[in-house]
Amino acid sequence: MMLPKLGILAGGGRLPVLIVQACQREKRDFFVVAFEDEADPDAFGDVPHVWVRIGAVGTSIAHLREAGCTEVVMAGSVTRPSFSSIIPDKWTAQFVAKYGVHNLGDGNLLKALVQALEDSEGFKIIGADSLLPDLLAKKGAYGKIEPDWQAEADIECALDAALDIGRQDIAQGAVAQMGQVLAIEDDKGTNVLLNTARKCRLDGPGGVLVKVKKPGQEHRVDLPTIGVTTVEEASKAGLRGIAVQSGGALVVDPKAVGLAADQAGMFVIGIQVPEKKLTPGKVAAVPMIYLIAGEPSGDLLGARLMDALKKQTKGKISFTGIGGTRMEEQGLKSLFPMAELSVMGAAEIIPKIPRLLARISETAAAIEKLRPGALITIDAPDFCFRVAKRLKGKAIPLIHYVAPSVWAWRPGRAKKIAGFLDHLLCLLPFEPPFFERQRLPATFVGHSILESDAGAGRGPEFRQRHGIGAEDELIAVLPGSRLGEVSRLGKVFGETLFLLKKNHPNLRAVIPTTDTVAGAVRRMTSAWPVPTLVVEGDPEKYDAFAAANVALAASGTVSLELAMAKTPCVITYKINPLSYLVVKNLFKVAYANLINLVLEREAIPEFLQGACKAEFLATALEDLLRDEGRRQRQIEAYETALKSLGQDMKKGSSPSMRAATVVLEVINAHQGAHPRPGPPSDP
Repeated sequence: MMLPKLGILAGGGRLPVLIVQACQREKRDFFVVAFEDEADPDAFGDVPHVWVRIGAVGTSIAHLREAGCTEVVMAGSVTRPSFSSIIPDKWTAQFVAKYGVHNLGDGNLLKALVQALEDSEGFKIIGADSLLPDLLAKKGAYGKIEPDWQAEADIECALDAALDIGRQDIAQGAVAQMGQVLAIEDDKGTNVLLNTARKCRLDGPGGVLVKVKKPGQEHRVDLPTIGVTTVEEASKAGLRGIAVQSGGALVVDPKAVGLAADQAGMFVIGIQVPEKKLTPGKVAAVPMIYLIAGEPSGDLLGARLMDALKKQTKGKISFTGIGGTRMEEQGLKSLFPMAELSVMGAAEIIPKIPRLLARISETAAAIEKLRPGALITIDAPDFCFRVAKRLKGKAIPLIHYVAPSVWAWRPGRAKKIAGFLDHLLCLLPFEPPFFERQRLPATFVGHSILESDAGAGRGPEFRQRHGIGAEDELIAVLPGSRLGEVSRLGKVFGETLFLLKKNHPNLRAVIPTTDTVAGAVRRMTSAWPVPTLVVEGDPEKYDAFAAANVALAASGTVSLELAMAKTPCVITYKINPLSYLVVKNLFKVAYANLINLVLEREAIPEFLQGACKAEFLATALEDLLRDEGRRQRQIEAYETALKSLGQDMKKGSSPSMRAATVVLEVINAHQGAHPRPGPPSDP
């Protein structure tokens, strides 16, 4: 029985050539319509074919009819062009108008095309797998190498991400490494996916590429396909393996793929996708959360939140974004160094505006491409809010951690951020009402510093370790975590120590600092009038607090750490004079220190801007050093304030765990009520 004449709509890759060869073996009549700039220009020289531009579907149909084809197969890759870049013929223009393909992902576009070719044009569409059944992926390894436990975990991680974007009709593949999604596929194809994964790869065992068909996909068209070239490109990207869906993907030249995998030291394996993962309408586990932190305190908040999210999801979550060393320890691969965002004040920001604007655009584009389960921005509003604004309406939940201090200045910001954020996580108990009045959901989760070990420092051990005698008076000096803060406060802090040394000959100083400013701090302290020790890392910092008699600190969250350590302190701050002129009339509160704000009284001495002078600071510190009653009253104030900040919340429910609970609730509610569409694209 003679088989119907086959029309082959040919894109890129070897699949169209293999179908031609299969037809020749079976002596089946065929005709090739090859798409310009897609199909191999040398592939069809000696077989009946015609070249057609990608937008001329009507012309392709006319050629198939003229050739007498009644069955049609779509084979090979086609890069989806923008509608503006093609010249549609009449048939294509009518198809676009009827189906509104601007709003369709690739899968639904192909379904619509199949429907049109069958119902309106009378062709029968068949799948490439029916012509080449040996290419349909089978369960098991294609070479000698099989995945180990880490690779199997990464397969699961990438599989969830690939199915997630498949449900959104975006693409069919994802790459994961060490439990983190490195990249997901978009309409630019597998090569771009692998290039992205190469740039984002982590230290350690290489990642895994997973290719699966989209849930509910039209089986006859656009099955995910790999071949020898895929193996070679995956190897160049530093991957250790490829997994494809058995019965739902094509492996071109399976033997050659197995040999190429062995040669590259990689595995290629066919995997079964559990039915429960394919259930229509089932919300996939969140594959990825994008986080942005712009300074060390935000880096710490982000790291704690990441750890809490891992615990609550039993590790079924991954992260990417922008952060520092703490977040990187939790598995984050930062898009660029966090230090680029650690600027504040008009005078500091203005010279860096061009670079920051470029980073804002770069970050927003990366997030829109990755389509994470949520974007969580942490403090750093100058950068974070600009990124979030660009993503409003993109079906990505936008959550901000650390409420802007609208109670202190610029109260109008509450209304502005309510226009683009989906949820706000607040550190202070009095903050949510300011935003809820603007219909922005806000949750008080408690201050994350409460879950630190700031109150567990070992003072005697610190003094012994660093040769500080029991008779020495030790002052903890904390000039801030930003270079600008260190440069502005360093001189006045040194002068303060000079004044104190007159009455305290055994005075010594310790500066707990971060790696981002440690070099600048050491240069600054080399000329100070008292022996000064510079230490890094939380254990050293908390031990230093416990060892110190008093502290001199720049206003910030460090005041809460000192409160937990019960270290009496003096708080000060100074910003660039130009910045101060801009903002001085905008402040609405009497205090800068969080302890004073919560208590609504000056329990801790503050010396701000013009009052940030050595003689004032030295006098206040002298009072603390000489007056036990003053020190005790500060400690009592600390205890009252910390209770208000959440220290007495339910045992086992840390601020970060509460924040993680809210994040997951927001994501689940968003996925249930607003299934995320694919990114906008054109046919």
